[in-house]
Formats: sequence, C-alpha cells, structure tokens
Amino acid sequence: MSAYEEENLRWSEVLVSCDVGAWELDPTSLILRFSPSGQKILGIELAKFETFSHFAEYFAEPYKAPIQKIFNRLIKEKVGFDEFFKLKNDTCIRLKGKFLSKNGRLRFIGTVERTETIEKTSVVAPSSAHYYGNLFEINPMPIIIWDCDTQKIIDGNREAILKYGYTKEALLELSIMDIIPKEDINLNNCFTGAEIVGTEVQQRICQHFTKSGESFFAKMQSKPLLIDGKSCVMELITDFTSQLEAEEQLLDSVQELSDYRFALDESCLVLILDENKKIDYLNRKFLDISGYQAAEISGKSPVVIYEENQALKDCLAAVSQGKMWRGELKGIKKKRGVFWIDTVITPFKDNSGKTYQYIWVGYDVTEKHKADESLFKERFLLRSIIDNLPIQIYVKDIMGRHIINNKTQYRDFLGAETEEETLGKTVFDYFPYEVAKKMTVIDRHVIIEGQSVKNLEESYTNANGQLRWFLTSKVALKNASNKIVGLVGMTRDVTDRKEEEAVLQNLNTELTKKAKALEQSNQELEQFAYIASHDLQEPLRMITGFVSLLEKKYSSKLDEKGIQYMHFVVDGATRMRNIIMDLLTYSRVGREGEKLKETDIGEIISNALNLQKTLIDQKGANISVGPMPKLKVPVSPLNQVFLNLINNSLKYQLEGATPRIKISAKERKDSWEFSVKDNGIGIPPKSQDKVFILFSRLHANSKYSGTGIGLAMCKKIIENLGGHIYFKSKENEGSTFYFTVPKEIF
Repeated sequence: MSAYEEENLRWSEVLVSCDVGAWELDPTSLILRFSPSGQKILGIELAKFETFSHFAEYFAEPYKAPIQKIFNRLIKEKVGFDEFFKLKNDTCIRLKGKFLSKNGRLRFIGTVERTETIEKTSVVAPSSAHYYGNLFEINPMPIIIWDCDTQKIIDGNREAILKYGYTKEALLELSIMDIIPKEDINLNNCFTGAEIVGTEVQQRICQHFTKSGESFFAKMQSKPLLIDGKSCVMELITDFTSQLEAEEQLLDSVQELSDYRFALDESCLVLILDENKKIDYLNRKFLDISGYQAAEISGKSPVVIYEENQALKDCLAAVSQGKMWRGELKGIKKKRGVFWIDTVITPFKDNSGKTYQYIWVGYDVTEKHKADESLFKERFLLRSIIDNLPIQIYVKDIMGRHIINNKTQYRDFLGAETEEETLGKTVFDYFPYEVAKKMTVIDRHVIIEGQSVKNLEESYTNANGQLRWFLTSKVALKNASNKIVGLVGMTRDVTDRKEEEAVLQNLNTELTKKAKALEQSNQELEQFAYIASHDLQEPLRMITGFVSLLEKKYSSKLDEKGIQYMHFVVDGATRMRNIIMDLLTYSRVGREGEKLKETDIGEIISNALNLQKTLIDQKGANISVGPMPKLKVPVSPLNQVFLNLINNSLKYQLEGATPRIKISAKERKDSWEFSVKDNGIGIPPKSQDKVFILFSRLHANSKYSGTGIGLAMCKKIIENLGGHIYFKSKENEGSTFYFTVPKEIF
C-alpha cells in the first residue's frame, strides 16, 4: 500500500469514527467505503465495494442503473446529488454526495439515511381537464410550471404562492428569471418540444428569491411537459436551506479536520501503535525522513527504527504502563545515517480505560543536534586553544571567585594540579594579603565601573624570592541583558622581556655614548680636512708664484733639461692645487645643508652645459637633453653632479672621436631616475669596482687629467639626498651613469 493510499485510509477513519451514516469514494482506486452506521442503514456486512455495479446489486429495480449513473456523474463532472432509492429489502433511503477540493487534494464524501417514503413527483397527463387536481393544489411542497419558450410562469400551487409571497395573479405575471438566477435558468433551455418524450426528471439545487428579496436554497425536481402543445417545465421545490447549512457545517468541520491533519503531516512526524504496541501507521514525513516504506515496518515494534538506548527503554516502559511520555529519540535511517525526534507519546483509551492505540507525534530536531555537536566541538577546540596558550586566562564572578582558569593560570601561576582545585577561590587564597588586596582593587574597578584595564604592568615576588613582572588586561563580562556578571582577565609573564629591556637599555646607553664620540670625531675630521685643504693652498700659491717668477726671469739661462724640470714643478703644483680644491669641495658635501628649492632640472643641466661650453665647442660634441621634471631639490649639489658626469663624458673619449652625449629622465614610483649616456672609452671590467673610490684614477695623468674625486663626490651627494647612483659600461663602447633623486627630500 502506498503512502498516499494509507493517508486516504487514515482519513476515512475520521468519518468512520463519526456516529452517522457516511461514505467516502477514493478518487484514485474508486473504492466505495461505508461507516459502520452506513452499513447498518443499508443492511450490508461489507465495509467497502470495489465497483459501483457490485454496490448496485443491493438496490431494487429500477434503481440499479440510476445508482451507478449518479456516482459516475459525480466522478466525471463533479456534480453532487441528493436522491431517494429503495433497497431490495424495501427499505427507503436518502443518498447524498459531494466533492471536496483543497490544497490540490480531491475527495468524494456523502451521507446515507433511512426515510419513510421515496419523494417523487407524479406527472398527470397534460390533456386531462383535471391536470392539477388535488395532488397539485394540496401538495405540501411548492410547485411552479413555466413556459420554455417565453419563460413565463403559467401556474403555481398554493404552497408556491405562500412561499414566494405573491398573489396568484402577481405570480402569473412573473418570469421564471424573477425568482431563479439566470445561470440556473439556462440549464432548462435544453428542454425542447422534440425532447419532451422520455426525458427523465432532473434534480438540482439553486438559489431562489421571494417577493421581499429574501433568498433560500431550493432543491428542484424538474420534469419537462407538453401542455396544449407547448414545451413546459414543472418544478417541484423543496426548501433546502437549513439542510444545506447543516451539510455545509458538517463539511466545514470535515475540512477543518482535514486542514488540521494536513498541517500536522506537514510539520510533524506521526506514528501510531495499535493496542499490541505494533506500528500501525506512519505519515509521509516520517517515511521520507527514515527512508522506509510503510510495508517494511508495518506491524513491527518501534525498535526497528529507533536506536536501543535508555531513552527508548524509558519510552517503552511508559507505553507499557499507558502513560504519556516526552523525550528525544534517536532514529536509524534505512540507508545509513541517523535522525533525532523530539517525541510526545499519548495513549488513547476506551470507556473501560483500556488503551487501544498510541499516538507518537514529534518534531525533527536533527539539525539542532548537529548544531549542538558542532557547538560542543567548537567549545572543545576553543578550550584546547585557551589551555595551551602561553598566557594566563581566567574568568571571575562579581565576588572575585574564579570560575574558569586555563592551564597556564592554575598550574604555572596558582600552583594547582587541576582547574577544579582553584574554582570558587579568590586571590586571597593564593597571595599575601597586601598583594591580593592590590589585585582586588583593580578587579572591583573593572566590575563596578565597567571600565577595562589594558596592559597594566604588575610585579610580584614569588615563593622562591624571584621578582616576576606581568602584563595584565581585564574587561567586564556581561550577560545577554548587558549586566556585568564578572570579568575576563589575561596576564602574560614579561619578566624575560623586562630583563632584555634592561640589557637593551644599557646597550642603548653605551651606543649613545659611542655615537656622540663618533659624531664628534667625524666633525673633527671634517674640520681637519677643511682646514688642511684650506691651509695647504697658501704654500702652494707661494711655490707656484716663485716658480713662475723663476721661469720668467731665468728660463733663458736654463738648458732644455732645466726647462723640462721647471715645467714638471709648475704642473705638479697646479695638480696639487686642483686636488686640494676638489678635496675641499668634497669635505663640504653634506656638511652644510642647502635649502630645498622648486627647480626645473632642465635649467640645472643647461647651467652645467654653459660651464663646459669651451670644451664642448673644442670637441664639437653632440649633446641631447630629454624632457625634465620640476623637483624640490638643493640646486648646487645637483648642479655639481651633472657637471662632473658631463665633464667625464666629454673628457674620456677616443682620440679623434666626436662626443655624443644623451641626458634623459624617467619617472619611478617614489623617485626620478636620471641618466647620462656617452660614446666614450668606457670602463674596463677589472676597474669597474674602483669607480666611486676617492682618489681612484683609472688612466695616466699624461693622457686624461683629473684628481679622482669627481665620481666619489657624485656618490656622496646622491646618497645624502636619499638616492642611488650606478653605471653600465663596455670598454671602447661608452658608459651610462644612472642616479635617482627622491620626489620628496626630507
């Protein structure tokens, strides 16, 4: 049996439990079922019929065919009925039927009751002069006859006049549309003169209106007639309002029960045990979650779907005693996995107090259990992390009693073996009074005022007489209502750090002293270089002057060798003077800071080229300068750099070659990179590591003049500005010197 069929069977039990003659037709299997009261009224022993023809065998002729017809019409056209029939045992019954449709579910239900007689409209031959006779006039039910072509009322009996509130004359002035809605009148348009003969009586229920505007529901039995050659319809009218209202109330109650059942099935898991404590029913939600089919566990003990644990034992013990039970049961799915149900078990007892079934209603709480397990794992992980942190973590209540201590706190700080030993105790249980009092003052500040304490340095002398330093932070602990219920503290032993800080402090003091001594030494060296280079110029000027006078007055008396010696003396003095001047310039670099000025670098390069104009013209040099930025720089030092680099590019050339020099700039993220490229003699690989060394000369003075200070000076200037200088060179192919200048110089 499918879950859907089982639901229909359970739904039928609702009608069976009602003490009325009731029936239900399954829309899927077309099985017709009767309640016990219905079976009693019909005088049958069977509770269900597989076919309508089987059911029709209990009826007398000519009712067998009509009974099948009304059920077929109910199924196919969804048309309800209210008919009178006679059984083979001469019992007269009234059979009613309707269909229900809600939430996509279709049901056919109805009632059966015993009657004294069969209500039937007798039709007298229309040609008789006594057509109506006493049957028409004294009939206790209203009767109206109307013309099919004109829809005019052509007659009505006394009960019709009383029911609708019109006089006889006024009633005959009316159309059938005045008392019956138009949509119901249209049903009668199918009666035509050609179809009158053999047409059966039709029954329907529709709304009627009286003269006063009141409405009532009428059950109409309509019979087509020929009166004086005209097509007419005779309506036998029964006021069906009170009965219909009662039926509607019953159907509403049934629908309400259906809604309750639907809501229960959608939200809960339902299991029913019979009096022998065997599974009699599981709803679809239970089957879906467990993965079983109803046939697999029907008639078995609940242990087939539940894990045998203490909760299940307690549950079954309560069931055995006929008691209610509430708890969580662990179910085992058919195909691996478990589910949890928060279950309420209620025993249902008869009038004698004997339990005839047990209803298990529960909610699926599997996700809650998964969440609880996940929370437990998270808490376990958090506690593991806290316990293994190399800092003290603790929680105190508002009275200062410990309620949580991690391993570092209770073992290393409080000296306990387990956390349980420290719970409920205060600092007064572990520290001298004065120390504990100092700790308590801080705790009360946090708990009472709700203010946090962060990175508080504390020092204590431990039991071994060692001074220990700690860094402590404490915050107020609040509950969901934002009320302070304690504090959370974290303390870290920083004794090693304090000792290291002391060592570092001593080192810093020594370094400061040495830095001052070094600074003083550098100042003395710079002053010495400046004074030495400055004072050396005076004797050089004297030597140069007297040698020049000697050359001027006595050169005619000297031989060729003497004149050559005289030239060497003058040249040596001149080179010595140049070295001293360059050394003086080098010593001044960075000693006296020059103010920064927003300057076009192109102008600095132009000034450097003007200073080299004579040499440029002599060599016929070709010099190109690319676009240059504006920077806030010290002008003179940067001018010195360009001057030295341009001079080197002009000077270090192959004999007879025309210098070609290219000066360009490229923007970087935080700086500008400048380059001076030439086609000169280049720098041999073995000499490239000596380029920026002071007084380092790579060529003989007889071939290329210089002091060996220019590039060293450039390096010092650029590095003082926060930049970097380097070069790329190939022997006999030229060199490119690069240097960077920060966009912002501090």
